[in-house]
Amino acid sequence: MARRRIDVVLAPDYLVDLAGCADDRLRTMHEECMEIETEVSYVRRLAQARIEIIDAETHRRATGGSVADLVAALPQILADPGPRPTPAAGRMPRPFAPSPEIRWTRGREPLIVDDTLANLPVLDDATLAATRAELVALETEVSQRRRALHDVLAGIEAESARRRAGG
Repeated sequence: MARRRIDVVLAPDYLVDLAGCADDRLRTMHEECMEIETEVSYVRRLAQARIEIIDAETHRRATGGSVADLVAALPQILADPGPRPTPAAGRMPRPFAPSPEIRWTRGREPLIVDDTLANLPVLDDATLAATRAELVALETEVSQRRRALHDVLAGIEAESARRRAGG
């Protein structure tokens, strides 16, 4: 089976002999990691959004609201009120979009592309709770891999900085 790009860059040997690799190879490694980080962040946000929608549906059921109420609330549900890093502090120096070629074929990733959201009103409470639990597990796993990817990026960026400094 072919290894996913994220598995390759998170492998222990990916950063071996970083100081000895050519500048072009270092830039390529950085670009690849940035692309993967964008894709992983995209999957993470999709999982988070679905969790938020399921939570809103659970609340709607508990309070007796209508499906129309849920649909009307979607902009607020999906708004991200959390603090954003300043552009200088952010990891990505320029806007990226996830590759349209992303394939979600392993593990829990199909949860973010299935038709669960379209069927929310007809899902029973147990199915809704089970789907939420699987999405939380996906979000946790993706977040852990994203943090590990940030460590790889930090290593590459440190080597790039060392070279720019003439070291």
